[in-house]
Amino acid sequence: MKIIKWLCQSVFIFCSFPLWAQTELTILTSHEPPMNFEQDGEINGIITDYVKLLMQHVDIKNEIQIAPWARVLEAGMQQPNTLIFSAERNAQREEHFYWIGPVMAKRWYFIARNAASFPYQQLEQYKHVDSIGVLRADNRETWLKAQGFTNYYPVSNLEQAYKMLMSERLDLVLTGDIEHAYMLSHHPEYRSLVTVFYVNTAYSYLALSHNTQATVLTQWRDAFEEQKFSPELQQIQQNWSKKLGQELQLNNGMFEFSN
Repeated sequence: MKIIKWLCQSVFIFCSFPLWAQTELTILTSHEPPMNFEQDGEINGIITDYVKLLMQHVDIKNEIQIAPWARVLEAGMQQPNTLIFSAERNAQREEHFYWIGPVMAKRWYFIARNAASFPYQQLEQYKHVDSIGVLRADNRETWLKAQGFTNYYPVSNLEQAYKMLMSERLDLVLTGDIEHAYMLSHHPEYRSLVTVFYVNTAYSYLALSHNTQATVLTQWRDAFEEQKFSPELQQIQQNWSKKLGQELQLNNGMFEFSN
């Protein structure tokens, strides 16, 4: 009887915990300006502002944490009740996450110091370049590997890749149109770099880890749908268009540069 009484008390205590204690959400991102970055102790960025807007509508007060992308991705795959952003959707990641919705389209380009050195018209030809800088654990690295590239050089962040390109330690960097616009607007020394080849277009998502409560997933998906056309999201678009010096478009809740 004592054992039965102890079990009943234990069940009662467990069930008495408030729901938030069981579903507290970890929110993670990485340093990838202008989407997400830390400046003066505060995490900012286009998608960070988007997530902060959604947080107001799911009534979450948790702080956003920043870490290297490889660690963010690993945490999202292994740790329940974790939101990561921005994660480009691919076959390798598909089954590991609940995908809330696309927040940004990014067009990938090879950039170089001199366009004349790379007159190639076919992707296959770039497999013979000595070295291509790419962000470590990023979807672009996964994509290059899947296409049969072996000449890519993983780096911790794009700033490192741009520096290595300028100092002739890399031949090319695989970057995105929005990241490139940010780099040029904040680092005049990179304005001599040129795009030499369009590679691909990928879509960045907000993603929730598996084993996250269904109610949390529903709240985030509902907030995403509700804010797609909101004045607040349009204000984020206008603010970042000014900062980047180039017009950001909003397409059904997704940011992108016009073609």
